[in-house]
Amino acid sequence: MNKIKSFISKLLKDYFNEEDKKELIELLTISLEEKVEDLVEQGTPRDEAIEKSIQEFGDTEDVLKAFPDKQKRASLINKRKNQLLYSIWGYIIIVGLAIFINFTFFEIFAKIPWFVIVCLGLLFWPITMLYRYLLIKK
Repeated sequence: MNKIKSFISKLLKDYFNEEDKKELIELLTISLEEKVEDLVEQGTPRDEAIEKSIQEFGDTEDVLKAFPDKQKRASLINKRKNQLLYSIWGYIIIVGLAIFINFTFFEIFAKIPWFVIVCLGLLFWPITMLYRYLLIKK
């Protein structure tokens, strides 16, 4: 039954806070284990019963449909995660460009590493997105 618990944990890993997730994992694990036991009683081999139960269980969207308020929250968490990733990639690109310009036109800027100011100034963007992501994830 360890396979069932790991399946459900992977299924819900990005969608609920830790307290809700533990409760939901236990609830869904018990439900799937009961289904496996029913299939075993009908004569299906245990490994095959586990696989069949997992396939019939569905995916994350099916689970979230049963919890509409959690689905909205999960959608918001996913949105914040994407915003965080976007800000990190944007930061890397802009800082890389600033470093390139600073060192390519070295003679013009008279050995002043102004890109450090750009790096520090832009750092607030990903930090803010990280804060917003962690705030909603709690």
